[in-house]
Amino acid sequence: METPKFSNAALRRLSGQQGLLVGLGLGLVVAIGGMTLFSHFGNQRSAAPIQNAPAASGKNSALQVKVQQIGNSTTQESSNFVGALEAQQKVTLQPQIQGRIESILVSSGQRVQKGTAIATLSLDQTQANVASSIAATNAAQAGLKTAQAQLQQAEAQRTKVAANVQLQRTQFNRTQQLVTQGAQARQELDIARNNLQAAIADLQAAEKEVAAAGAAVRQAQANVRAAQASTAAAQVNVNQKRVVSPIAGVISEFPVKVGDFVNTGQTITTIIQNDALDLNLSVPSNRMPQLRIGLPVELLNPNTQKVIGQGAINYISPTVSSDQQSVLSKARFRNAQGQLRDGQYVQARIIWNQQPGILIPTVAISRIGGQSFVFVTENTTVDGKPQQVVHQRLVRLGEIQGTNYQVLDGLKAGETIVTSGILKLREGTPIQPQS
Repeated sequence: METPKFSNAALRRLSGQQGLLVGLGLGLVVAIGGMTLFSHFGNQRSAAPIQNAPAASGKNSALQVKVQQIGNSTTQESSNFVGALEAQQKVTLQPQIQGRIESILVSSGQRVQKGTAIATLSLDQTQANVASSIAATNAAQAGLKTAQAQLQQAEAQRTKVAANVQLQRTQFNRTQQLVTQGAQARQELDIARNNLQAAIADLQAAEKEVAAAGAAVRQAQANVRAAQASTAAAQVNVNQKRVVSPIAGVISEFPVKVGDFVNTGQTITTIIQNDALDLNLSVPSNRMPQLRIGLPVELLNPNTQKVIGQGAINYISPTVSSDQQSVLSKARFRNAQGQLRDGQYVQARIIWNQQPGILIPTVAISRIGGQSFVFVTENTTVDGKPQQVVHQRLVRLGEIQGTNYQVLDGLKAGETIVTSGILKLREGTPIQPQS
């Protein structure tokens, strides 16, 4: 058979196609080999890396990443809760009598002291009642003085009449003795008897005058007390027209304005004291052995997870909720800087226990097949030059603490891990730590 002849161009096309097929076959083998992953648990280097990186010929081929050396930290056993802060002191101002708002003396957001005037109500009829009551009191006091003067006059007249009775009795006794001795006529004794009886009658009349004057004084005194009570009541109404703050705090919004008519019990504004705030926590009953007064509690911003306050448990209910099987507890937080507000939604973390341990950033974790890995750096030499490479290591993680994971096993203090660009890394990849 005659051997077929091909042109030079055809030979080049056939050679290129064979090369392409060989290249595709080798790429498929490498890809299949790269899918195999073997790693040891603990501080051991992976026995079979996911994919071996080619040897670095210089720093230009190394990936720039951020690294972090692992140090000893404090790990926490904690539980998270959510709720709203509640001011320890919060007062709703309401008028005790109805009236029209005449003036509002403070503004929303203003800090006031105890006794500060907040608003006043119209004083038209109330002020007139006060003036009328004061006038009635003055009249009653004048009547009392008059009655007291009349009593004094009646008592003086009684004293005078009583003296006359004594004189007439003495005169009668003397006349009686002289008549008995025959020195005077019996007619003189009758005259003396009549004079004594008249004097006694005058004394009895004077006693009645004194009694009447005394009764008038007592009535005048009662009138004064009644007028004074009426004045005091009218003055109370005037005081009630002036709404004052019973505590020191910050003024909230005003749902009313000048000119509005308000009834008894209607809210004018609210005064809130944010110096100390409480947070209600429903703690599961299975945590009761660990629950105690003074247990530290941290407040977290629900958006940034940063700690915005620190407090402690200050109340534990003596009963367990039968529905939720939880124990109502309260944590109090001081707010000297004024960063917290009444009604503010927060996350809280009760710290049950603290102990030494290792924390690593959550961004350093990669997950494969439901397991957690980190890239640990190692110093080596490539082409006789020092080079850092990474090894993928299996770790066992605990709870998330802020933006970090607790490491239960797989790492130790002093080792260095990669914290950026982990999706680009493979076993043995050369790296260049960023400054």
